[in-house]
This record gives sequence, C-alpha cells and structure tokens, in this order.
Amino acid sequence: MISIKESTYDDIKDIQSLWADEDVMRYIWPGGLHETEEAVKEWLDRFISARPKQNHYSIFEDGKYCGETQYRIDSETKNASLDIKLFEFARGRGIATQALLYSIQEAFKQGAENLWVDPHPANAKAINLYRKLGFIQKEMPEYVIALGEDPSLYIYMELGKKEFNDKFEKSCGAIVYTIDGGVIKYLLVEEMSGFHSFPKGHMEEGETEIETALREIKEETNLEVELCTDFRISEQYQLSEKPGVTKQVVYFLAEYKDSCPCIVRPNEVKSLKSLKLEDAINTIEYDNKKEMLKKADSYLKRRSSN
Repeated sequence: MISIKESTYDDIKDIQSLWADEDVMRYIWPGGLHETEEAVKEWLDRFISARPKQNHYSIFEDGKYCGETQYRIDSETKNASLDIKLFEFARGRGIATQALLYSIQEAFKQGAENLWVDPHPANAKAINLYRKLGFIQKEMPEYVIALGEDPSLYIYMELGKKEFNDKFEKSCGAIVYTIDGGVIKYLLVEEMSGFHSFPKGHMEEGETEIETALREIKEETNLEVELCTDFRISEQYQLSEKPGVTKQVVYFLAEYKDSCPCIVRPNEVKSLKSLKLEDAINTIEYDNKKEMLKKADSYLKRRSSN
C-alpha cells in the first residue's frame, strides 16, 4: 500500500538518507547531499510555515520510506515548481505516478495555474513520466532562470491546470466494512453492468479526497461511516470511452455501525452485498480490486492485533 503524507520532524532522518544517496542525487548533486539533522529541520520548517502554498510529502510503501515529493507555488505568477525523488528500489512500479498525481492535484487545488519541472536531459525515465502526465517541453521562462535554474543544463517542462483536467479524472471512495458478530464483512456495490466494486464517485471542484469519499458513500449506500485515512490506496487506468484520458480512483477504509446500507441510486446501483472476505474476493471480478481488498483486510487485522 502506498502512503503519501505531509512530512514531519519524524521523517528528517529518512530525508537525510534520501539526499545522501548518490544514485538518487546523481543528476543534481553528484556524490549525494550530506546535510545535518538541524539543517534539514530548518529546511522543512520553511515548508511547514508556508503550507498549503508549499508542501513536502514523504512517500511510503507498506510502511517503508520510498522518497519525497513537493511543490512550491509562487504567489506572484501562480506557477508552482514540482519535484520527486525516489530510492532505486521504489522506481518502475507506479509509485512515482501516484505520488506526482497527488502533488499535482494538491498544487492546483491550492491555487497554482501552471506547474513546472526541470529534469536533467539524461534522466530519460523522468522525462517520459512527466510527458505521460501531460507536461510539455518549453523554453525556460525568465522568472525560473532568476530562481537559479540553468536552461543550458536542464529541460523545462510545463503543465497547465486546464490541460491536466482535460487529461485526468479522479474519483474517491472507500472499502466499506462492518463487524458482525466478530466477523468483518465488506460492502460491495453491484453496478448496473453486473460488475462489483466499492462505493466511489467523481470528485467535485473544490472537494478534498475525504469529502468526496464521505459524500459518495452516503449518496450510494445512505451510510454514515467513520473514515480511516491512514489507509489510502489508489488505481490508475485509461478510460476506453475517452481516449487519452486517465482515471485515478482513491480508496480509504470506512466502517459503519448500527445501520443498514440501502440503494439510493437505483439507476446506477443494482445491489449492495455485505460479504465475508472469502466470499467478497470470489464475487469481485477484477484482480486489482481483489488485491486492494486483501490489503485492506490485512491492515485491519494488523491494527486489531496491536
């Protein structure tokens, strides 16, 4: 499970280790950047004091630190710089895409009109990833050069808010469960197509992921739930009905008590099924959603044993 959270002082040693890694820093600081704990703390303080116009996130996979991502919005131009660094073991598995999408969406939500990156020309994998996300190579503007960036050393790439919104869609929901007689039962939504999934829906302008998830669960099942935001998992896929558009769906965990789910949208939902893990896995058609459910179940069992 990939977790992306605002960095705190607890992450300082991980950040130090990331910056000191020669492979991570080879395109920007050969040999690695070796900073003291106090220096990193002072650097992080600048992000903390400037939130949400600037933010720094730490990235984890199943609790293991993978790297960082960040954005900084310029108050005058409304443009924001974007960056990501990952250890080698975390590359090539979709972690960078998830983390960058999170940073991009947060930056636009906080008022950025354009985002820019400046990868090294030799960093082909980063350049290809940025292109897939919609970044376009352009001439480096003067205000970026004034920040100390060198157009002779780095490639300038830019992504506008409208272009991003045209290329990406986002939905949020949750793996919803209840505990019945000591047994965890998961709520599946049978869509009109006959396929089974979890409650979710499109994120509206100005909403947070949490707000969207809570609203959609209520609108689909009439349930008031307690959301667990420590569990966050997502999937990305191409929309067959919209060529060139990527859909991201974010799921949290949500528990309901002393209430029964009911269909609120009969034109969208065929049935609701509350099932034990094994039965739910056998009912779900898509392997990726089966894996999500298994991860959610493992998380709940680890949490209950602590």
